Amino acid sequence: MKRMRWIGAMGLAAPLWAQIGAAAKDRAAEIAMEAAKSAPAFSWESLLWKVVWLEVIAVILLSFLLVRVVIRATGWDPFASWDRDKNNMRLWMLVGGAFLLLVLWSASHYSDNFLPESASRHGVPIARLTWGIVSFTYPAFFIVHLMLFYMVWRYYNGRVRSATYMETHHGLERGALIAISTPVVIIAVAGIYVWSQPVHGQSPEPGQKEIELEVVAEQFQWRARYAGQDGKLGRYHYKLIGGDNVLGIDFTDVKAQDDIIPQLKEIHLPVGALVTIHVRSKDVLHSLYLPHFRTHIYAVPGQKNKVTLVPTITTREMRKKLGDPNFDYELACNQLCGGAHYNMRMKVVVESWEEYEAWLRQQKPAYQPAQPQPVQAELRMKPNQNS
Repeated sequence: MKRMRWIGAMGLAAPLWAQIGAAAKDRAAEIAMEAAKSAPAFSWESLLWKVVWLEVIAVILLSFLLVRVVIRATGWDPFASWDRDKNNMRLWMLVGGAFLLLVLWSASHYSDNFLPESASRHGVPIARLTWGIVSFTYPAFFIVHLMLFYMVWRYYNGRVRSATYMETHHGLERGALIAISTPVVIIAVAGIYVWSQPVHGQSPEPGQKEIELEVVAEQFQWRARYAGQDGKLGRYHYKLIGGDNVLGIDFTDVKAQDDIIPQLKEIHLPVGALVTIHVRSKDVLHSLYLPHFRTHIYAVPGQKNKVTLVPTITTREMRKKLGDPNFDYELACNQLCGGAHYNMRMKVVVESWEEYEAWLRQQKPAYQPAQPQPVQAELRMKPNQNS
């Protein structure tokens, strides 16, 4: 019994110490980050915080040991008169209420970090589906947890001794099955249709322009290749990778000889055009993720995947909508691909078709045939035999 009381005392004190420790850790991390920007390699402040942490841990352990020694030496247990069931119930209600309030606060506090409106045609139904799921799961989350904590309050072994045992209730089981399965089936069917649009391709509308490009992932960068004037990407093979041919392009293929690798590592997309992106990886598993376009597909070694999208908002228009003149779309890797995974980012520019064509004309084809050396006139006069 004394051991159970001792464990109960530790359980009551642990959340308080955990909160104090978390707050101290966050503050220490902030101070350490600020100091690291201007401090030399060795930081006395960092060492001081390590010592403080060791002292905090030592004080916590000594506090628990002191309470245990007092209980053993005097036999006086401050928790002996506690109604453990009632206090556990109150603690759970306090934790549950604080948790629900934290959820409500975080939803409003971090709302600025939500993605802006979708910048692609297929992203609009995806955004609607996402918010539809949230509108269902968010109330369900609160209802289920309120019921959970109600049961904790009602059956804490106080006023009501035990719950009523019911062996079976077919009507209740059928109702629960229908109530749960109906929204799940609706979400699944809608999700299959909505998410298949970018993966299985989108048909071009009459008169709609089309472009084709390839995005290649490697540790730790992205590379883009655009189709040339023929509008088709040429062949490639991994055995051809080497030297200047970083993408393994087969330049014996006529279609590959006009393919373009942009000078700057950024992607340009024309607004309103049907964009087909071929995705592959040179080394490990990566993931092409265009969050603002609600587009995602894996880059698998030895396999070529394809995704399509229609950009609907230019970079300039999105900057005006967000009031952020420095905003840029980006391509990121959504798969932890190694130690420098954070470098897997690439700027994406959405512009008008005229601006896109002007940018594309400035790029040079990746294939540069060897130029024959011109026959140069003799710059040095032959020595005069008569001299």
